[in-house]
Amino acid sequence: MRKFRLATVMTCAGMMLGMPLAQAQKKTLGQDAFHGWRQVAAPQISDNGRWVVYGLNPACGDGQSVVYDAENSRSDTLHRASGARLFGPAATPWVAAKVIPTYAQQRQEKIKKTKADKKRPDTLLVVSLAGDGRLAVPRLKSFQTADREGSGMIAYLYEVLPAKAARDTADSVKKATKTPKFNRLVLWDAVSGGDSIVMDSVESYALSRNGRMLLYSLKGDSLRSVWACVDGRQTELYRAKIGKTGSLAVDEQGTQGAYLVTPDTTETGAQYQLYHFTAADLQPQRIAGQGAPNGFTVSEYGSLKFSREGGRLFFGMNRPPRVVPKDTLPDDEKSTYDLWSYTDTLLMTQQLAMAKQIRQQSFRAVYDTRSGEWVLLGDKYLARVVMPEDDAAQYALGIDEQPYEWASTWESPGTKDLYAVDLTTGTRRKVAVAAKAESAISPDGKYIVWYDAPRAEWKAVATAIGKRGDTTAAVSLTAEIPYRMDVQNFDMPDYPSAEGMAGWTTDGRVVIYDNFDLWLTDPSGRRAPECLTRGIGRRDSIAFRYVQLDPEERAIDLSQPMLLSAFDRGTKAAGYYRMPAEGGEPERLIAGDYKYTFVAKAREADELLWQRENFREYRDLWRSDCSFADARQVSDANPQAAQYRWGTVRRVAWEDMNGRPTEGLLYLPEDYDSTRRYPVIVYFYETHTDDIHKHLHPQPSWSIVVPVVCTSQDYVVFMPDIHYRIGYPGQSCYDAVVSGAKMLIDRGIADPRRIGLQGQSWGGYQIAYLVTRTDMFRCASPGAPVSNMTSATGGIRWGSGLPRMFQYEHGQSRIGGSLWEKPIEYIENSPLFFANKVHTPMLMRHDDADEAVPWYQGIEYFLALRRHGVPVWMLNYNGQPHNLRRYADRLDWDRRMMQFFDHYLKDAPAPRWMREGIPVTDKGIDPKLDY
Repeated sequence: MRKFRLATVMTCAGMMLGMPLAQAQKKTLGQDAFHGWRQVAAPQISDNGRWVVYGLNPACGDGQSVVYDAENSRSDTLHRASGARLFGPAATPWVAAKVIPTYAQQRQEKIKKTKADKKRPDTLLVVSLAGDGRLAVPRLKSFQTADREGSGMIAYLYEVLPAKAARDTADSVKKATKTPKFNRLVLWDAVSGGDSIVMDSVESYALSRNGRMLLYSLKGDSLRSVWACVDGRQTELYRAKIGKTGSLAVDEQGTQGAYLVTPDTTETGAQYQLYHFTAADLQPQRIAGQGAPNGFTVSEYGSLKFSREGGRLFFGMNRPPRVVPKDTLPDDEKSTYDLWSYTDTLLMTQQLAMAKQIRQQSFRAVYDTRSGEWVLLGDKYLARVVMPEDDAAQYALGIDEQPYEWASTWESPGTKDLYAVDLTTGTRRKVAVAAKAESAISPDGKYIVWYDAPRAEWKAVATAIGKRGDTTAAVSLTAEIPYRMDVQNFDMPDYPSAEGMAGWTTDGRVVIYDNFDLWLTDPSGRRAPECLTRGIGRRDSIAFRYVQLDPEERAIDLSQPMLLSAFDRGTKAAGYYRMPAEGGEPERLIAGDYKYTFVAKAREADELLWQRENFREYRDLWRSDCSFADARQVSDANPQAAQYRWGTVRRVAWEDMNGRPTEGLLYLPEDYDSTRRYPVIVYFYETHTDDIHKHLHPQPSWSIVVPVVCTSQDYVVFMPDIHYRIGYPGQSCYDAVVSGAKMLIDRGIADPRRIGLQGQSWGGYQIAYLVTRTDMFRCASPGAPVSNMTSATGGIRWGSGLPRMFQYEHGQSRIGGSLWEKPIEYIENSPLFFANKVHTPMLMRHDDADEAVPWYQGIEYFLALRRHGVPVWMLNYNGQPHNLRRYADRLDWDRRMMQFFDHYLKDAPAPRWMREGIPVTDKGIDPKLDY
């Protein structure tokens, strides 16, 4: 093989990253900068910690994968590569990635409307990071790598286009014809570099994590077969002339496999058989199929998967598929309708949104690979079954939401009954009724815990039935803890959620959180709760949370020190601490005015990969040991940021209209002059101050203003926190936002004639409300606003099909009762009823495919404002959802929104679209963005 050499993009991370550029006039951030701003994607670290691989993807253009060698402080680039994966021995790893066509090529194919099968295919690239070895495979379909035991096995599937061949015709004239294309599967050991194993006409495949077993299915013109390749030896397991093959599964150790097959060839109504085999004898045994208890059959849609230890095989079952007679009527002779019935537990809109999920529903079954027995665990009354981690466990957690589906129209969704389900018999016992929050089962299956939201306490129950057959009573885990375990300052008309749980310990106890500290609790009730962090979090106002270093960890080992993330609820600083084994006062390792994100730990080395960010600094990758000593920056995603005017952010405090202390974030231009008053854009959505160190990189707007773009263009951006009173969401917003705006005026920051409002969704509603109460804002731009709560409460969230009633009675809209219980509150909080009081120019945006807020809410408000002579525009991006997805629409909205603000807050000329509108005759022809 050819020696692998990559172009070096930076010679020394420690020296090159963060070096100041030559002093020059900084540029203003605008749309010309958006396309090249890059994001770090899918970072990973090698087992020995030497290598880091990550993606760098711009908004527009060609992405790349970067390979960083910590030993030599060197980064190399795999151009246009994505989905990179490390595999092979720790000391000499390999990386495999998919190389996609250039951005220009893909764009040209879109212009030409090239069909999918004619588009330029991807290429597989496999390279050795030790210096030797490189493989490129065109027309890639997919690939899988082994990621255990240092295996260098890789399986890849690619498309083969045979050359044209001559054939004899009836008149003996030679003519050229093309044989059909097919998929070829190759199994290759990159480490040994030996001969590959090649299989043609492969339909699907599965590779064990240690690379020992490859299971694959073949599909020919008159042949269906399933094969296993174990340690390089191929064996046919199944063969049929007709039918189909379904899911394939192999265990992590490569010692066994399973597959689904059916002799049926119909598109619907196929009934599958499940087969299991071991690598030792390769003699498949039929496990389940037609004729199962309750008339169930194996479902092709159920997840086919082995447990981690291989002792259990999970699969799905359901009633036999419904056979629908062939349609014999033309369309004009058929009636199409939806029947809404009060007997339905799920509203028709929910059923339509979930139609595919409902048709493909399957219920969990489990096969014990040791005893050879299988049992059905779920059914329509127990649609979800959560399995314990250990194969020796006897019980699973069953979850049933069906009794509460009918009432979820107006109550918060997610209420459920909990069951202990016996994995050997399938019998179930109810352990909790109407649980409203999170739940979990211990790795050994002996206990189920859940958060009892109405009582604000954690509970536990033993899954096994008592000696005399009685039901085991629940134990309170937190009754003796003198602090609340739920989220503080919760201001919705519902039960607060829990702060959460860190997990189970190796000795079967549970670690849970209060607002600051970690508590060790005993589900048996024998031992009193213990504060692992010794109350230091509460003493110092620091929220400690457990960091799971091993993503496959089953339980927390308290005999080892614990890494904790830390967030100072007062200063908003963050960092990491180390808690001693068995608990104790945490030791600070690193902290500062940043937001930190843990990424990964090297499996075989004391090396961590993490990110840090703040308003000015992008969330680049950093590498250090587990004490965070000798921290080194790995990536430099956007060095061009130093060329642009940026800004700063600070926390500000004031008293609202009721004299209550309130906070917010203030984003200021880079060259902020305290003697000058600035145009201000006020943006708000719930609370913001905890995100003071969040990096908001330049990009076209999804829906809202991007602070760094605004500060670069000489705006001040103000984000006030809003804390609500139940029944008065509009007034609560008024109290916070108007008092905050007056504070900016009083402190000489804001020009009182140049303050605008911007917000989306819940923020859009609040803007629609604010302008009915005050004329202090020069202009406003609400996105997807609810304008009429009396009609919105009976609306639908079209994405999920859920009705919106629960939002008003128990959720974000915070009315706290039904329309019939609190009609005055619904009217008083509805901007539509007070549209005649609005004088503020408005730029609204409400898209016709909005899946969250019905866009007729925007139409109602637009018509009312238009009737009363308010300068109002409403942009509807056709086919776009609640938040814009299409990049071109984001660019367009970003430009129009800033033109709107520039006109009213900076006295810039009005663009033609504001002066003339865009009639249908100009749609798609003249955007009128010019002046």
